[in-house]
Amino acid sequence: MEDEGLVNVFPKIFPGDTAFESTFLGKSYLVGVGLHDSSAALIPYLLFFQEPFVLISTGTWCISLNPFNETRLTMSELQQDCLFYLSYLGKPVKASRLFAGYEHEIQSKRIADFYQVTTAKFRLMEIDWGIIACLEAEDHTTELKSFEKIDLKRYDNYEIAYHSLLFHLVKAQVAATKLVLQGTAVSRIFVDGGFSKNPIYMSLMAREFLDIEVFAATMPQATALGAALLMHQHWNTSTIPANLLELKLFTSHNIS
Repeated sequence: MEDEGLVNVFPKIFPGDTAFESTFLGKSYLVGVGLHDSSAALIPYLLFFQEPFVLISTGTWCISLNPFNETRLTMSELQQDCLFYLSYLGKPVKASRLFAGYEHEIQSKRIADFYQVTTAKFRLMEIDWGIIACLEAEDHTTELKSFEKIDLKRYDNYEIAYHSLLFHLVKAQVAATKLVLQGTAVSRIFVDGGFSKNPIYMSLMAREFLDIEVFAATMPQATALGAALLMHQHWNTSTIPANLLELKLFTSHNIS
């Protein structure tokens, strides 16, 4: 930026927890510098956990965030949608992205239409390891888009079809998450967002990462909460509650 003469074009950089006085309609307020949504969602975990972890923030995009990985990005990683975010402390957070939430929505609708059921049938569906065993006998790639090419006629019912969708999705998620795991001794994976409530997704993730504790995390409005926690010292004299985060552990003991 200095070589290109851009330093003076951009506003001054401040620490993420900086607050400024501002006024609106005659009233004074403290205003922060602003945060990227994924960076804000990571803040509660950084405050509560010191041992290396990965957060998989799931939604339309499923983003694996590793704030303990500072290894250089390779060309191969960049081509697989791996990049760096910055934490509120200005430290690098290695991240990989997967368009899994969008694909899940589209393919769930395709399954529901084909079998003439509603997508509500898939909510809280428990994993059937017998179905998974049958699916494993087939060839599966780590390409999430490969499921859309499958003719649903091959499956006897919507339960098998939905299990297959999640089987494909988790294979792709594991490949994406491993991009940010390399070079760090991560002991925990936290999954928040929509997929944290999906027993099939969580069970398959736990089986794929047998040497790592895999948790479904429940933290309502994590992005807003992260921003509030970062500004806590400026607006709140109370101690930060210890029960803001609810965790459910999925381990090999959950697996038949």
